[in-house]
Amino acid sequence: MRAEGYALAMTKATIVVFDGLRPDLVRPDLTPNLMALARAGCRFPNSRCVFPSETRVNAASLAAGRPPQSHGLVANTFHLAGAFADRAVRTSEMADLVVAEQALGGTLLQGPMLGDRLAAAGRRYATLSTGSSGGSWLLNHRAERHGHLRWSAHGAQWSSPGSRWEEIAARFGPPPAAAKPQSARMRHMTDIYLDYVLPTDDPDIAVLWLAEPDYSFHYAGLASREAREGIAEADRCLGRIVDALGQRPDAADRVVVAVSDHGHVLVDREIDLVAAFSEAGFSADKRAQGEALVGLAPGSPTLATLRRSDPGLLRDLAAWLGEQPWCGLIFTPGTPDAIEGVVPGTFARGLVGVEHARVPDLVFTLADDDRDGAAGLDGTRWNDGPIGQGAGMHGGLHAREMNNLLILAGAGVRAGAVSDLPAGILDVQPTLLHLLGMPSGGCKGRVLSEAFHDGATPVAARRSLSLNLGRRRQTLNLSSVGTARYIDRGTSALG
Repeated sequence: MRAEGYALAMTKATIVVFDGLRPDLVRPDLTPNLMALARAGCRFPNSRCVFPSETRVNAASLAAGRPPQSHGLVANTFHLAGAFADRAVRTSEMADLVVAEQALGGTLLQGPMLGDRLAAAGRRYATLSTGSSGGSWLLNHRAERHGHLRWSAHGAQWSSPGSRWEEIAARFGPPPAAAKPQSARMRHMTDIYLDYVLPTDDPDIAVLWLAEPDYSFHYAGLASREAREGIAEADRCLGRIVDALGQRPDAADRVVVAVSDHGHVLVDREIDLVAAFSEAGFSADKRAQGEALVGLAPGSPTLATLRRSDPGLLRDLAAWLGEQPWCGLIFTPGTPDAIEGVVPGTFARGLVGVEHARVPDLVFTLADDDRDGAAGLDGTRWNDGPIGQGAGMHGGLHAREMNNLLILAGAGVRAGAVSDLPAGILDVQPTLLHLLGMPSGGCKGRVLSEAFHDGATPVAARRSLSLNLGRRRQTLNLSSVGTARYIDRGTSALG
């Protein structure tokens, strides 16, 4: 239902995702096209991704318009014994997601997704991605059912329909090999969108996923030359897209969204969580099923499954974690609208959108701080995994991880506007559905009404919550606009 006071006539939308781009890196020397888009439209400097601030979680949330506790993709890695008993589900791999989908009877992603909504309305949807095969699938996981286009740089078997991937490859050549940065792949995907998808399909909503700067942040470093080149090339791809859309006969009725799925901070300390747990007397492994006391799906956040139901063990683990310098915030199950979890001094999982049956009883982030990291970019953190010191990482609750890029431009949008209200990746879908005149029931974000000429400016509310777990002081800063909720920052420190 359209909001009172303004009626808009958007016909088509293009969403361009910059994987991992921190908003403070949008600057004239690196991203002149993003700067120009912001001048032409409305920028949201207080935009937030969802927690966990991970790629596949936010890809699913963009496609769902809802947080993880609603759609069910609760982390980049999580345990699902019915799919893989000896390891976690790797959401970067479409093959893993398909196995998980089958194990769950087709309910890995719960509730209506953007592709479902558009298909039900007889509208077209297309997604093109240079990211992982799993991330591509999550954006458009029912493409086969709906006849939508899902193109992945990883190949025909990860795309739908495969015959169209082959047709595209015959015309444009196969996708370039992965490289640092992924400039050639992003140019190739942009060519396909501009010279094939746009003239052939012209979908009502298209999503283009640019793998930079996330890929180079992880594998070349937060301050690397490769990361800077990747940002610049992704920006050039955006410029080409905006220029081409501006030449369409219906250019005045189109909207462009530039968004990132999360930010990054610098890894400068490392921890082996399985070893740390085991040395403290809590035997641990990374299996979904095993003999150890605790099954860990490591990362930030880390999901810890207790293999016996024991409230005392849960309290002991939380108390021990609270004393570890590498531990960040700690979460346990809670009742609806609770602040404190079942273990006193821990936050309830629902506060950060992960109160779901696939989330185990103990969730924790790894410690971070505001120290200068690389190239003057603030924010550093601990990490467990293959991403080592000097690299960029995300997943936690640091402000620079949660703060994502969000710019809206086009039909009805105020030029040069800046909204300081809380906003986020969950608001993209309800806003675009509103502009298409479609219902958005079930979405947990809001229509970004303040971006439009006749739109109302809503009122925001903010609160700061703190708990003590032994010597540890934990704080969550949260915002809301109406029923839409946002996580600004989480901090945790030993006293």
